[in-house]
Amino acid sequence: MSPAIILTVGFIGFLLLGVPVAVSMGMAAVLSMLQSGLPLSYVVQSAYSAVNDFTIIAVPMFILAGALMEKGGLTERLILFSRALVGPAPGGLATVTIVACTLFAAISGSGPATTAAIGSIMIPAMIKEYKDRGFSSAITASAGGIGVVIPPSIPIIIYGITSETSITALFVAGAIPGLLLALALYLTVLVISKKRGYVAQDTSKRDAAEIWRTAKEAKWSLFAPVIILGGIYLGVFTVTEASIVAVYYALFVGTFVHRAIKLPTFIDSLGYTARVAGTVMLVLVSGRIVGRLLSMYQIPQQVSSLMLSTFTDPITLILVVVALLIFVGMWMETLTQIIILTPLLLPVAMGVDIHPVQFGIMFVIACEIGYSTPPLGVNLFVASEIGETTIEKVSWSSLPFIGAEVAVLLLVAFVPQISLALPELLGLIR
Repeated sequence: MSPAIILTVGFIGFLLLGVPVAVSMGMAAVLSMLQSGLPLSYVVQSAYSAVNDFTIIAVPMFILAGALMEKGGLTERLILFSRALVGPAPGGLATVTIVACTLFAAISGSGPATTAAIGSIMIPAMIKEYKDRGFSSAITASAGGIGVVIPPSIPIIIYGITSETSITALFVAGAIPGLLLALALYLTVLVISKKRGYVAQDTSKRDAAEIWRTAKEAKWSLFAPVIILGGIYLGVFTVTEASIVAVYYALFVGTFVHRAIKLPTFIDSLGYTARVAGTVMLVLVSGRIVGRLLSMYQIPQQVSSLMLSTFTDPITLILVVVALLIFVGMWMETLTQIIILTPLLLPVAMGVDIHPVQFGIMFVIACEIGYSTPPLGVNLFVASEIGETTIEKVSWSSLPFIGAEVAVLLLVAFVPQISLALPELLGLIR
């Protein structure tokens, strides 16, 4: 049996036995290496090279920054500002949820974190107003996914490391698609609200004084993405340095301005960061080993050659790639699919003139859709737990929002300038 087959069968077999994904990848890689006669020291070398990257520091730092910002009182102030900004707009609290998730996405870099932070406040409020637990949880799960598209984004960082693509260019490229996702969700909410009679209970007109008051209260929250993203875009600091700045900013605001972060809170945030970052690193290490073996066995070249010869029409091939990304996203954890599928599908995408930056944004949007699709949609589980309802109800209510997100994904796939215009304007790509 060839090493490539052992790698594939071993990975699937370990998964079926209930072994964690990262461990399954590592064990399958070791079996494949034993079959091919490679020394096991190759595992150590690959593992070291996977984490011996300055950029990787950004992953735990952005996780910690998001946790500190959530516990430091920034979330509540963003929601109050969103309520004042939206006012009596159609869709009511659902629209507020979309706006709040979009704003928090520019801070957290994580879909589940955005869903939990905003959902813990907005889902109970929407249930009280709409009397619909499924809808209230579904819009939060879908809007929470914007957190992985709008920078800073941990999946974008992992894709950039895996594909050796400029992370700064990817961050810039994600801005417009992220806002399009928010717009698509808002339009979907308008249609559903009109059909079901969901209207804002607060019918008072927008008050400029109230908007200004809540904006002043939320100024530290609103200023966070300006510092983080502005510093990156203007070249003041790198992505890694920006993550450190984000941690210090969140710690300063939460401790000395809002006075919400105490020593137990800080220690809890460190523990959460260690758990999440440890999982990410383990997946990254196993993925790097598997990725190198795939390259050694020339699997990416064979997959690319097969798909390009099978689907000669570029439009058909792009649709197949999009469908594959969405399908895999339903069954596989986000970072795992990025690490495994990037070396396989990026050559295919480049074969039909899709820029690596554009493909990265496509990939991350597909991951965002995966967050709110069963059976492994993390946002679904988070939102259903907060909304005290079943996964089935939330999944069914999520279908219209998933359709809107797929439409945005297709736009990004077939209109390159949606994701490439800003990076080209700033001279980040050619």
